[in-house]
Amino acid sequence: MDMWCCFDITSQRIECLVRRGLLCAQTSAEEWPDGYVVSFTHFHERGFTTPAHRFLRRLLHYYKIELQHLNLNGIQHMAAFVALCEGFLGISPHFDLWWHFFAITL
Repeated sequence: MDMWCCFDITSQRIECLVRRGLLCAQTSAEEWPDGYVVSFTHFHERGFTTPAHRFLRRLLHYYKIELQHLNLNGIQHMAAFVALCEGFLGISPHFDLWWHFFAITL
């Protein structure tokens, strides 16, 4: 098994993501918590933007997990649910409907 590699992203790489439009510049304390932010550049390079949708942030808070605990399929399910609600049904994402479609085990 390969060793887990620890990578530190540089401020230059973050600025590059901002210039490419893949990451928003820091605009508020709510968007970027004090201390550090855990994120994956591969997420941003594949379309994940900040700040994340409020429904995603609430799901993470409800399940007591952080973004780095999810894989890309987990994020895709959440994004598809939000798109279904807002784009097709014309409603805001709702926890009761989420629970109807998904059974989450931690």
